[in-house]
Amino acid sequence: MARRGWKIRLGRRAGQPGPEAGPVGRFLGRLLATAFFGLFFGLGVFFTWGMLQRAGEHLETYRWSERVCEVERSEVVRAGGEEPYEPRIAFRSIDAGPALRGQRIQRRDVEYGSHGEALARLGPYPVGAVATCYASEAGELVLERGPFWSALLVFFPLIFVVIGGVGLWAIWSPDRPTRDAAGRPRLQALGANFRRRAEGRVLLWMGALFAAIGGLTFWFFGALPLWQVYEARSWDAQRCTVEHSSVVAHQSDDGTTYSVDIFYRWDRGRGVERSSRYSFFGGSSSGRAAKAEIVAAHREGAEVACWVHPQTPNEAVLERELTLHAAVALVPLAFLVIGVGMLLHGRQISGRRAAMRSRAYQGGLPFRAEDPVLEVLPTFEMRAGPVPLAADSPRWMRFVGLVFATLFWNGIVSVFAYQAWKSWQRGNPEVFLMFFLVPFVLVGIALVFGVIHALLGMANPHPVLSANASTVAPGRSLELQWRFRGRAERLSRVRLSLIGREEATYRVGTNTHTAQETFHEEVLVDLAAPSCQMGGHVRVALPAGAMHSFESEHNKVVWQLDLSGEIERWPDVSESYPLVVLPLAERGGAT
Repeated sequence: MARRGWKIRLGRRAGQPGPEAGPVGRFLGRLLATAFFGLFFGLGVFFTWGMLQRAGEHLETYRWSERVCEVERSEVVRAGGEEPYEPRIAFRSIDAGPALRGQRIQRRDVEYGSHGEALARLGPYPVGAVATCYASEAGELVLERGPFWSALLVFFPLIFVVIGGVGLWAIWSPDRPTRDAAGRPRLQALGANFRRRAEGRVLLWMGALFAAIGGLTFWFFGALPLWQVYEARSWDAQRCTVEHSSVVAHQSDDGTTYSVDIFYRWDRGRGVERSSRYSFFGGSSSGRAAKAEIVAAHREGAEVACWVHPQTPNEAVLERELTLHAAVALVPLAFLVIGVGMLLHGRQISGRRAAMRSRAYQGGLPFRAEDPVLEVLPTFEMRAGPVPLAADSPRWMRFVGLVFATLFWNGIVSVFAYQAWKSWQRGNPEVFLMFFLVPFVLVGIALVFGVIHALLGMANPHPVLSANASTVAPGRSLELQWRFRGRAERLSRVRLSLIGREEATYRVGTNTHTAQETFHEEVLVDLAAPSCQMGGHVRVALPAGAMHSFESEHNKVVWQLDLSGEIERWPDVSESYPLVVLPLAERGGAT
């Protein structure tokens, strides 16, 4: 490959912004970053070890021997705290083995924030009940073995271990040189660039992870409750007696949320059954008044209507219609949609790069399939004839991205702003929180104005740009055609330019900077007469010694066509169209 025309200086230049930090600054930066990622790593190891111990305790019970036990005491005690309800139970072995006594359902019992949940936990073990229990060789006795799936919970804290480990490795790993002793790019290293090779695979794996998390979460918290709502229309109506009814407050860093705690019983003809399920959609939310109204309608001792599953009479519900919590169950769909989008995009990238190599192997490109230059070129398609050029970031995509960012940012800030407003209403304003929130609120307001600006821009004339080929080589020319769809008469000026730009990403201490320098700028069209702005065509010729398109981990050479249109007292039209410039092959192939 001829490289005589390469005049782009890859890497950071003298005089670029962001001077190199001294050894003390670099050391302090690495020290702070090490502390940050070390905290992630340490906490991950700590919680992983704790989860392993807990899982080991549960799984150990599967080696214990079975016994027969009789329950002597079964009650719920209010112990206080955020999870105030504690199930208390006592039982003894009544079979022929050694006499043993126990006080725990599992090796690690928990407290509950709901009186109904604690009572439901003791439901299968009333006083006098005979049940299978499990005894260790040391004489420890429990009623239930631990859940076998508890070992899977170990994978959650492992995420922190991975984040911390990768961060520490990135901080202390030596930088890989991208140039040889003569100052030329290391094409062999760039050809083995992991980022370019694995880009599609990473998107596929991440998309699969997001889709799996979103799909499973929606299945358990959205699809199943929705199906139960539909199925409950055929359940049997019963008269239930409320045994306990209260509003439960849940304290957290984000404020206080509330839920209803209603425990009730009904006679199914063969015994008494109990349940604490109010609706199929659980959880808590802000607003105590609505929950208090529900509790007032289900006072202790009152007889209320409930619906019982005809095949499994121990399943019942008080509210079988859709409630407001049903909307919360749709949140996991966002993860599912993002995951599917990443899967499709990753598959598209992998397919395009595979097609690049296939065409190169078949002679469609003037390079061999194993040529390392294919690894540093952007993904492209070889097409001839009128080829529509796609904008780098379409206006609808910018609008959707701004809307998502605005909702995400303001949604988080509004939680803290609401707490600050409530403190003001209570007469005890949190002054520090209010001043702290000011810049975040201003950013949220700016995002709202950005959404409005992007929405107005959606009504602008839409530029359409096409070329006679999908790629071009240095010293070759390209025929361009441009026009506007919509009210092009609103434009007061149209400008089309060819831009060549180098981007160099470098690290100063622990900070990453990206410097940009435009090495080629050519105005192709500059029209101010309204009658000439509906469309036209132009020939663009690339300099013979120009650098081809280039993408590596730290450096990029970007070629693009910038099309802009000015509109008085309205957002301007501004679109960029990436242009792939191929290098000239050593064997003289033209592109």
